Amino acid sequence: MTTTWLVVFASIVGLVLFAILGGAGVIGLALVQPNVAELKLWTLLTWPFAYPQFGIFDVLAIFFFWYFGSDLERNELGRVRFAWLLVAFTAVLSVLAVFFGAVLDPSYALFGLGMLEMMVVLLWIAQWPDRMFMFNIPAWLFGVILVGIQLIQYLGYRSWVMLLVFVIGLAVNAFVARQFGLLDRFAWIPQVAGSGQPKAAKPAKAKKRKSGPTVVTGPWESSTVSKDEQRMDELLEKIHAEGADSLTSKEKKELMQLRERRRRS
Repeated sequence: MTTTWLVVFASIVGLVLFAILGGAGVIGLALVQPNVAELKLWTLLTWPFAYPQFGIFDVLAIFFFWYFGSDLERNELGRVRFAWLLVAFTAVLSVLAVFFGAVLDPSYALFGLGMLEMMVVLLWIAQWPDRMFMFNIPAWLFGVILVGIQLIQYLGYRSWVMLLVFVIGLAVNAFVARQFGLLDRFAWIPQVAGSGQPKAAKPAKAKKRKSGPTVVTGPWESSTVSKDEQRMDELLEKIHAEGADSLTSKEKKELMQLRERRRRS
């Protein structure tokens, strides 16, 4: 089971618990605390699966999380790294909610997959801003609309805690995503020392290994770019035939390196 499907399954379980126990029965899983002293630590990670109330937007949040999260997991991160990314995102949002709730409004409430789903969707858009949605709307414009809707909603309801959690959470989680090797086009986002070095070093070694056959076969041999395309096609065919999980860790890293080289060419 992929990480995306595991989160979706946990969210569906949360909805079933809501139906069986009612909103009061699952409130213990939500991040709803009157003060820090009474904070239940497990709620820092369980709130995305808690549904003390339910509406159509909760269903849409689950669907969009699955749709965009699957793409990120399959094409960029893989199952394990995507799981750690989600844990990091959840922890960031939890800490911000507790902090700003204690300072501004102790009656804050964080529950449901909506906030985490929004972070995943906006990360997908930032990763591929030029992809097209329906009616030929570019992804970046769709992202601007989503952010605008959220800001208007929080401002209109005077939900200052959630407004700060959303805005600062976007900034902090962009930094987190950068450490996972995403958002390469946003080079101005800081990346901790050494996190980007393996990507740069491994392609160099691969090119060196291929330089030997170039001398033997002469100038008529295929260029590095052609070999990259051929190798990428092989890996993509393997994914199509056997699924993304059929790739080894080495092959997944190689595929990401090939994509990066093609982006820069």
